[in-house]
Amino acid sequence: MHGSGLTHLLFLPDWAVIFELYNCGDTNCYWDLARLRGVKYFTWTKSDKVFPVGEGIHPQTGRLHQKFQNYRFDRDEFQRLVLMQVEYVRRHPAYVIELQKQKRKQHNEEL
Repeated sequence: MHGSGLTHLLFLPDWAVIFELYNCGDTNCYWDLARLRGVKYFTWTKSDKVFPVGEGIHPQTGRLHQKFQNYRFDRDEFQRLVLMQVEYVRRHPAYVIELQKQKRKQHNEEL
């Protein structure tokens, strides 16, 4: 979520989560944005399950840089993190209320 994704963050519902796959050494950037917006932040925590691919070269400096690196990651760990986020959303009080509203609306439309 970079570029326009940062703007989209402002319009997320209160029960949303932000999932930064890998913070590339910048541990506070998206965490702080999520905090300011009031949504839950998740990121990769097990660095032994992230694997660099090739060399990430900064286009201006020509030096290696984490943010220009491609990565592979452990599929099972990814799935575990996604399921944690799904569970967080499903249990969030604002999501539960919204789901109930949608069900009532659908029920009323069927009548």
